[in-house]
Amino acid sequence: MKTELNGRIALVTGAGQGIGRAIALALAAHGATVAVNDVKREKSDKVIAEIVPAGGKAVAACADVSRRDEVERMVGGIVKQFGRLDILVNGARVEPPRPAGMAPEDWWDRVLDVDLKGAWLCSMGALEPMKRQQFGRIINISSIQGFTGNAEEEWIAYSCAKAGMGGLTRSLAQAGLKLGITANAIAPDYIETEVMEARWGREKMSEFAAGVPMGRAGQPEEVAEAVLFLVKSGFITGETIFITGGRFVIPK
Repeated sequence: MKTELNGRIALVTGAGQGIGRAIALALAAHGATVAVNDVKREKSDKVIAEIVPAGGKAVAACADVSRRDEVERMVGGIVKQFGRLDILVNGARVEPPRPAGMAPEDWWDRVLDVDLKGAWLCSMGALEPMKRQQFGRIINISSIQGFTGNAEEEWIAYSCAKAGMGGLTRSLAQAGLKLGITANAIAPDYIETEVMEARWGREKMSEFAAGVPMGRAGQPEEVAEAVLFLVKSGFITGETIFITGGRFVIPK
């Protein structure tokens, strides 16, 4: 266990699996107390069961981030229990495939509600204690698709939501400029997670990985490393870190 984040309280949304889980584990391993958010309590508890035996500190923070009342309850509960909230990582997301029987318009609403509105609601809730503390770190997990787009019908809403995170991040950065609060985004390309393995299988995942310029997929821990970097920096704000395996490199 490292101790540089001792005393810091972190909320990671969508932390019950995938990239969010890796971020929660990394923050806890560096000394932060982590509120592990997921819609399902059993997923939060599973991550907590990884953190605590390793010497870390974590609590469950179950809520649907698209609902204001649930976000207010969650953030208020964290602040009441610990007296502060130092780090917010907005990682909760909905992505394709669209559930069978769900209309395209309903799918659009659900993706935007969770992926963008949820980040906004959580950020607004976190800003209040961060302003009182004169310290805060907000990190939005965006996506390369927020910059490249995706013409497949089911992915358009996701691309739009992730593109919107750019405006949200810069707006939050402006709000925190004189208050010790930074806001940044991370835009990953293809990152291998257990969720994707369950959805597509190893063969399909290998095809996706081959399409990354570096010839391999990224790992959730590599996204978590970028989160730690931004948490420790007090002079980077309003920026986006791309974790893309060379997607923007122009070959000779």
